[in-house]
Amino acid sequence: MSTAARLDATVLALKSAAEPTRLRLLALLSHGELQVGEVCRVLGQSQPRISRHLRLLTEAGFLDRFREQQCVYYRTPAHSIRMGWLRQLLEEMDRSEPVLRRDHERMTQVVAARARAAVRQLQRTGGVNIASAPASVVPGAGIGGAVAQFAGALLEEVGPVSVGELLDIGTGGGELLELLARRAHHAVGVDISTQALRLARARVHGAGLSHCEFHCGDMYELPVDDQSFDTVTMDRLLAEARRPEAAIGEASRALRPGGRLIIVESMERLEAQWPTRPLQQLRRWLSGAGLAPERLRPCQLQGGDFLIATARRGAATAEVRS
Repeated sequence: MSTAARLDATVLALKSAAEPTRLRLLALLSHGELQVGEVCRVLGQSQPRISRHLRLLTEAGFLDRFREQQCVYYRTPAHSIRMGWLRQLLEEMDRSEPVLRRDHERMTQVVAARARAAVRQLQRTGGVNIASAPASVVPGAGIGGAVAQFAGALLEEVGPVSVGELLDIGTGGGELLELLARRAHHAVGVDISTQALRLARARVHGAGLSHCEFHCGDMYELPVDDQSFDTVTMDRLLAEARRPEAAIGEASRALRPGGRLIIVESMERLEAQWPTRPLQQLRRWLSGAGLAPERLRPCQLQGGDFLIATARRGAATAEVRS
């Protein structure tokens, strides 16, 4: 790009942000992902006007736009040539200012309504356990004893270190992502169910974890680049998978050299699927995907017996502790 073209692009980007409604949009979408209609309800403006503002901000690199089946979402990007400018703009805004505070409150209401609709749809199709929904969506759905136990065991395995760039495969309602995202620089949840993703957005963004994003995708063909994550998690997927070795291979593809895969499974389901030496089978699949098993930890919790398995990509093969 020539110097003149770069200057023109810079002027265009500055102009795109220099408007009150567009600044409100940047502040709003820094909290999470929203559809156009949801943005209209929050800001109280017409769809044609909001769509034009969103288009200008997207063309300037201040927003990402992506489609999820029939729905189109917008969000502030995790990676963009305008990230430095975007951070400065957001830092200059006083989030306690009445208009911005009201926008955030309305966004919370809109996302909660979306999550309630997702819960109803998932219940009709048998796709969600009501206890896994965010407490703000389902009264009384706070963390239970078994969940708290599991969280403690998992965080103990992860250790007190950052998990870097995090990918949660089969994120479902976002429970595991919410737990680990606080230790991540950036986190991505992938699930094949758009209804589950709507619930995950409500849970995770409602918890203030705006550095998390969600994508609809298949665990056998993940919508991510090779070697782009430091940590990949899979929560209770393999025992129900048609091709568990292929799913582990995709998880390995997404890991950077030295990156860590964390697998959570129900021991009861593992033993039902692989009656003969299920842990040995799991070790073979991990090794076949170029992963060095580190630890297989059985956990007896109130909700049953679980396994937390960890392995590294490209690390020297280590003795497995269990």
